[in-house]
Amino acid sequence: MYEVVLSPAALRHFKRLPASARSLLKKAMGERLGREDPTQEDQNRFRMKRVSPHADFELRVEAWRVFYRVQEARVIVELIGRKKGSVLLIEGKEFKL
Repeated sequence: MYEVVLSPAALRHFKRLPASARSLLKKAMGERLGREDPTQEDQNRFRMKRVSPHADFELRVEAWRVFYRVQEARVIVELIGRKKGSVLLIEGKEFKL
C-alpha cells in the first residue's frame, strides 16, 4: 500500500473541482495510486515522456489528469487538471508541463 498525499497546489486544484470530479478522482487515486504499484505503467498510468519539473508520472481518469511523483511508499500528487482537446487546463488556465 502507498500513502497518497496531495501537495498544497494539488489540494487547491482538487477543492475547486465539481463534486462529481472530486469523487471520481478520489476513488481513482485511492485504487490506482494507493493500492496498486503507482510506477507500474499501463494505458492510463505512465511515466511522462518529457522530463518535467512538476511530476514524473501521469494518471488519466476520463478527461482528468493527475500528475505525481513516487518517493518510497508515498505518492505525492503535484497537479490535477483537465484535458480539453490537446490543451491541459489547470484552474481554468492553459498549462504547459
